[in-house]
Amino acid sequence: MSSRKRDAPPPPGMVEAVDQMFRQLEALAPDPNVAGACPELPGIVLHRITGRVLDPQDPRYLDAISGYQSMHDDFLKALAAHPIGRALALLAVGPDGVALLEAGRTPNTVTGISRAGPGHAIRSARQVYNCHHVVPKSVSLAQGQNINHPGNLVLAKTLRRGRDQSENPHHFWHGLLLHPQLHRAPPHEIPIYVVRPLFPFYPPVNQGFRTVEELRAKLKQLGAPPLPEMWEKRILAFSVATRHRPYRVPERYQQITQMFGNLFTSEKRDDAAQLAARADLANRAAAYAAEFLPGGAYLNGQPLPTNHQPKHQLPIIDRDPDLRPVAKTAKTPVRRQATGRTRARSQAPKPQPTQTPGVKI
Repeated sequence: MSSRKRDAPPPPGMVEAVDQMFRQLEALAPDPNVAGACPELPGIVLHRITGRVLDPQDPRYLDAISGYQSMHDDFLKALAAHPIGRALALLAVGPDGVALLEAGRTPNTVTGISRAGPGHAIRSARQVYNCHHVVPKSVSLAQGQNINHPGNLVLAKTLRRGRDQSENPHHFWHGLLLHPQLHRAPPHEIPIYVVRPLFPFYPPVNQGFRTVEELRAKLKQLGAPPLPEMWEKRILAFSVATRHRPYRVPERYQQITQMFGNLFTSEKRDDAAQLAARADLANRAAAYAAEFLPGGAYLNGQPLPTNHQPKHQLPIIDRDPDLRPVAKTAKTPVRRQATGRTRARSQAPKPQPTQTPGVKI
């Protein structure tokens, strides 16, 4: 990214969209205690939508990918500039993470370095956050809705490799609840229960807070703006659900979490291997998903019985999300006339994003 683009502020339309995102998050769960309703998935509700799963080569899916790439930097800048967003970002990713957000980059921090022995490569442990689409890019939305609206995005901690998947909530959501619902979905609209975090960052905190005074002291230490009372109570409810410890993916679900991440390894690039791996994951995860999803939800192409009662009670939101497109603003006029070479470059066709067959996030 050029220094000029890195230093440019987010456009007014994106600033307003991020502010709208916070209003929507507050309206989703006026009762802050909802954040602690399910210890396995604290700070999470299920959002029931009606949609149709898109083919990986569907133009709407490819447009969603290119649209996300074009708005990504401005979204992160606007998130860090928002008073509530800044306070929550400092709690979740710290000052270094906020500096990356301000530059339009996702937080990526080296947390430790290890070497197996003489002659072995140095390995680094990283905390990486990726933008998670609440309604996946591979699901169609109603006319006039924008899959890349900030209200549909969450910065979630993501771990790429390793057996210990305890710090990988992003792939946990996909492996446990989203992939089993979308795999072999019928070619028509169905109810889909998407994972809706109640925070723009997940996990929202990396330590426990037993009292509001502890939380406020931490915010003051970080130089963060004060949080509204609702957000304070929501964080405290999350902390109670995690027993005042950093959130970890439960051990019994870490295998399917790892299996989802393995879909994107080089070994799974072959079409047949990819399809077999996706089918295996859907079969293994369906029984776990049924512990969280209500009757009528589709798993591996088949609906659960209407009288099905899930073992874990996640709150369910049953209304359409408001994801109207972010208003576009006029770009700064070009100060000098383009040369013939730059005109030729601007008129050249843009390369299409390459996709692994069958891979949808």
